[in-house]
Amino acid sequence: MRALLIAEKPSLMRDIEKVYKKMDTPYDIDFVSFVGHVVELKEPHEYQPEWKKWNLQLLPMMPQKYEFRVKKNTAKVYKEIEQRLKHQHYDFIINACDAGMEGENIFYSFYKKVGCRLPVKRFWTSQTTDPAIRHALLHLIDENDELIKNLRNAAMYRMIFDWLVGLNLTRAATVKGGRTIKVGRVMTPTLAIVVKRELEIRHFVPTPYFQVELQLDGFKALWFDPLAKTNKLATLEEAQAIQEKLETMAQVVEIETERKTMYAPSLHSLLDLQKEANKFYGFTSAETLKLAQSLYEKKLITYPRTESKHLPTAFAQTIERNLQAVRSLPAFTSVTEAILSNSGHIQKAMHSKRYVDDKKLTDHHAITVTDVPIGRKKLTPGEQKIYELIVKRLLALFLPPYVLDKTAVILASGGEHFKATGNMVIDKGYTVLYETQRKKQEIPLPLLTKGQQLPIVAHDILSKMTEAPPRYTDSTLLDAMFHAGRFVEDPKLQAILKDAEGIGTSATRAEIIEKLIGNGMMERQGKSLAATDFGIDVIESLGNHDVVSPVLTAIWSKKLKDIVDGQLSSRDFYDDMRQFIVETTDRMKALDMAVAEKEIVVVGNCVHCGAAVTENFKGYSCTAKGCAFFISKSMMKGKITPTDMKKLLAGKETREITFTWKSGKRGKARLKLNGARPEFIFAPSKKHSK
Repeated sequence: MRALLIAEKPSLMRDIEKVYKKMDTPYDIDFVSFVGHVVELKEPHEYQPEWKKWNLQLLPMMPQKYEFRVKKNTAKVYKEIEQRLKHQHYDFIINACDAGMEGENIFYSFYKKVGCRLPVKRFWTSQTTDPAIRHALLHLIDENDELIKNLRNAAMYRMIFDWLVGLNLTRAATVKGGRTIKVGRVMTPTLAIVVKRELEIRHFVPTPYFQVELQLDGFKALWFDPLAKTNKLATLEEAQAIQEKLETMAQVVEIETERKTMYAPSLHSLLDLQKEANKFYGFTSAETLKLAQSLYEKKLITYPRTESKHLPTAFAQTIERNLQAVRSLPAFTSVTEAILSNSGHIQKAMHSKRYVDDKKLTDHHAITVTDVPIGRKKLTPGEQKIYELIVKRLLALFLPPYVLDKTAVILASGGEHFKATGNMVIDKGYTVLYETQRKKQEIPLPLLTKGQQLPIVAHDILSKMTEAPPRYTDSTLLDAMFHAGRFVEDPKLQAILKDAEGIGTSATRAEIIEKLIGNGMMERQGKSLAATDFGIDVIESLGNHDVVSPVLTAIWSKKLKDIVDGQLSSRDFYDDMRQFIVETTDRMKALDMAVAEKEIVVVGNCVHCGAAVTENFKGYSCTAKGCAFFISKSMMKGKITPTDMKKLLAGKETREITFTWKSGKRGKARLKLNGARPEFIFAPSKKHSK
């Protein structure tokens, strides 16, 4: 028996091949690799030439049969594998793409395009460690396995559905709006969430309010109304009236202490990891996903594109091997050794449904470290930070809970009530791992007794203003996408959104955010995300169209999940999908859209012909017909701003920009035009400068 194994990426192919050469298998294997997606759905005009026109009368466009084309930059890879399949004799193919819906899509899109008829077996693992690879090679799954078949069908129909929605609604909106308006089933409701917040901020009118504060011996207390349950006063006169009533002493009338016991959180899903990395380090969701993927490929963590927060029972039984892997990290040696010295406590934690539950697994378990130590592997600073976040989550499971006494004290003076709160840490527990990242200081109140009289040291009126809601960050927007049910009122639709885990997936949400920024509908302002005027115009023009609501994507995500679970047939999904595309495209065509034209920004004169150079979606280009002058806004991940471009065209150097080379190395340099091409200007090395 002879097989051809096709991996999703060259790095995984090499890892599998290395393990294969050290073991015995009942079949011989040759190895090849994709580079991610090597084929894609054809463009509309490749089905019918007239579909090249952006004409409302041609919509909706729905091919009778969906076909693939080879992506331009992957033609060589495609051809090499195609030739192997044509000229070599194989008994079956091994699909070794990532274990998930997208991996199925990557493999079977190619399989259909190349016209292959060979049987397929599935290489399936959430880890790339040698033992996990060996186990997967010896336990290949047949392509007709119900779960794999359903996952494959869901992957294909998700791709087609997104293609149809994006194609038809983008063309309809663009023709109606008079400007390129990209529409998508996840992208547009995400934009709507950000636009809603942006409009709240823009329309917000600050309102003054006042508070009365007591300064007591060692702590402060704020006036509050026990009936209205507020500590804010609308006018200065009200605050002054309370202040005039105050006596020289305040009496303790009530003390309530509640003990809070907080156990370590579950292990990371990708969403949790993205939120935590954004909170602690300011990483964007896309950056975190990229760093996690790199750690996965270095065999240091398990598969990162997961929705699950739990471990399977089988994995939990050998967790001590994973703990041994982090023992050599100086920052965690002592705590890891203490954990490993108590195997009974380890087993107790691994029997807790809070952390280990086979019923709560998706197609992958939670993210955690593998049993491979870092050793001599070199990690970038970003990879190190992400790895340590994952290490801390694992170690925290085996540490005591965080125990806190929360105390609330009610005081009275002159017939008015005041409240003070304090926290007393009883046991830091697992939070010893997060000492440097803990922002809130737990400040206890002094020891007080009911009826005690306390001298009022001072009292002040605080003049304040109400504040607008904050803009979203990567962390809070990811959370809003996951909990999209908050944005609908119907309880049944809320339930659907909850079951579908919001809009998008952990693997796609980061990409959606970056697309909205790239399309000019959103922008980053420091760590915040803001809707642009263009983005606001788009959502306001779309009005109450289905594509604006998170309910649309949730309903269809639920249908896809039902396919995976075997509760909905692919044929029924396909029929529903075609009917939906017709109806929703017709509604889009009926909209009266008004989107403002983008302002033309001139950044200077062309170095070739002297005509105006303007900013466009992807870069800066000459406006003269036939002139090819163009400089991209993005070069080696460095961003070329309009200000940078103005300096270049004026013959000056830009600011220092951070660039990333193919090796992954990052460095700073200025740019200057050499003719029509930008060249790097590096600062002299300090050791050579005099």
